[in-house]
Amino acid sequence: MGDGGTPAPMNGWNYIRLVYALRRVSVSISSEDMLDAQVCLDRFPNIPDKQILKSLFIRRPQDLTIFETIWRILYDTQEAVQDDVEEGTAIAVLDEDQDSFGIGGQGVGHGSGGISLTSKGHCLDTSHITELVPFARLEELTSSGLEFEEVVKTILAEMDYYTWINTYDLAYLRNELSEESWYQHQDSRNSLIREIRQQVFAAQVSQENSWEPLARQHWLVKPLSTLSVEEKDLVKSSIRKWARKLALRPGSRWKTSHRGLIDIARVIQQSVQCDGSIFQLSYRQRIPRASELVVICDVSNSMAAFVEFLIHIVTCLRARFRKIRVFFFIDSVWDVSDFVWDDDLCAVKQEIKSWGRKASSGFSDYGAVFKELAEDQLRDLSSRATLVILGDGKNNYRPAQEEYIAHISSKVRNVFWLNPLDSQEWNESDNMMKEYQKHCSKVYRCRTARDLQKIVKDIF
Repeated sequence: MGDGGTPAPMNGWNYIRLVYALRRVSVSISSEDMLDAQVCLDRFPNIPDKQILKSLFIRRPQDLTIFETIWRILYDTQEAVQDDVEEGTAIAVLDEDQDSFGIGGQGVGHGSGGISLTSKGHCLDTSHITELVPFARLEELTSSGLEFEEVVKTILAEMDYYTWINTYDLAYLRNELSEESWYQHQDSRNSLIREIRQQVFAAQVSQENSWEPLARQHWLVKPLSTLSVEEKDLVKSSIRKWARKLALRPGSRWKTSHRGLIDIARVIQQSVQCDGSIFQLSYRQRIPRASELVVICDVSNSMAAFVEFLIHIVTCLRARFRKIRVFFFIDSVWDVSDFVWDDDLCAVKQEIKSWGRKASSGFSDYGAVFKELAEDQLRDLSSRATLVILGDGKNNYRPAQEEYIAHISSKVRNVFWLNPLDSQEWNESDNMMKEYQKHCSKVYRCRTARDLQKIVKDIF
């Protein structure tokens, strides 16, 4: 039994290894999930183990790739791949009756046992795609201290990948390729990238003897500034879901309900009306109320890598909260509460650029901003309001003027600060978080999608 290169049936040890690996890379698997999977494995011996486990453990499409990678690392034998490579199996081949746009190259490993995509052509044989890179070269690169993406780029460069795709792109622009050949090439490119990344993952896991290399690449824990387009869409979708949860909070008024807290007053009232006989219990629940929210967002140069996600958070909050005020700032403040924001944020980004050019040095001044907010913009702030600050706290060696954030904090219910920097960076000489955080209800690192999850669960 088994699938996808499983060397042995799914025994207890293999099962535990798989569950452990998936949990280490942020795939949530409960004890109930494990029990259900074991029951299915026993009850349906004719269904491949991989198919059963993938259907039960993987609930989000974005986790499919990481499941496939783990399965391959655990159950696909490296010896089989190495044997095929040593036998000199052909890799990137082009049918003899097709035209070639290749120009030659040295191949992976500087000409030693590697393959150049441009030496023989442009049509990749996907059946041999696993043999593209000698494992010794992968080990050499992963042990060199390079980051994951740098290793991938190095391998692609040594394969003449960029020459290969540029030559193909040029041929397509010159109408030298049919649409069918172009799309076939696109599929080959995607397959190649996926395979190289999986091989690098396997080498890094082997090198570090842990699942951390895979965990670092999961969209939940990657820094927001390094996400791919697809991963950004996942985070934005999650932000929209979280915004729905925090838009409504329990209020101070109550309503009659079929479940909830027992309404003692109503029970006593009914008892008196019925001569002391209680016919049924009465319940009550708090009536949800829309929170009052004020958001101020640092859009200075130091926040450029994170500002897209912070703005998207604000966009989602604006769509959900009945009463919300939004301010952007660098070294001065401007109110964007009534600004018409589009889904792709192009108008907002243009607004930031235009304001920065005409009214800012581009370097944040939190002291001046808090003074302006306290003395002008937020004079009528409600005591029921919640203030959310999105910024890194870098003040560029200007006065902190913390008395103004202290004044603002004394007027509102809560002050929550979301900072994209790691906590150790909050104590750097040009960062004022050590002065400001004592006037906040909570200060959070907000660098990854997982950080956002924790913030929503904790605050709301």
